[in-house]
This record gives sequence, C-alpha cells and structure tokens, in this order.
Amino acid sequence: MSEEKLRYTLWQCQICEDEFITDCKARHDMVWCKCKKSAVDDEEWYSRFVGKPKMLEESNTLIPINHYLKLNKDKDE
Repeated sequence: MSEEKLRYTLWQCQICEDEFITDCKARHDMVWCKCKKSAVDDEEWYSRFVGKPKMLEESNTLIPINHYLKLNKDKDE
C-alpha cells in the first residue's frame, strides 16, 4: 500500500507572526494563527483568507501526509 501524499502551503500571520500550514485535502477547513486574527482555507480550486496572512512557501512536490501532520503537531507544542 502506498503512503498518501499531499501538497502544502506555509503562511505567516502579519499581526502575530505565527506560522501555520494549510493543505488542499480538507474541505472548508479554516486554519487559524495563534492570535485568531488571520486564517486560510486553501482548497483545490479556491482559497479564502481572513485577516492578514502572508504566503511564505508553497510546495511544488508532494510530501507524505505523516510528515505534514508532524509539522502541524510540532506547531501546537
């Protein structure tokens, strides 16, 4: 069985400077910064923004989903 992979985008809130990661896998999933003033819902066909998110990096390759989950887990600790 092959490991599931996805693309991700790294954002930074221009208010609190928190960095957060979005993917296009989950539907209608707003990912918020720590101050809750910026968020991104990054879908396959559109993106919604709240506040002042700034795109830092967009992956152009697929990464294993376990690596993506670890990136988000490390952010919350």
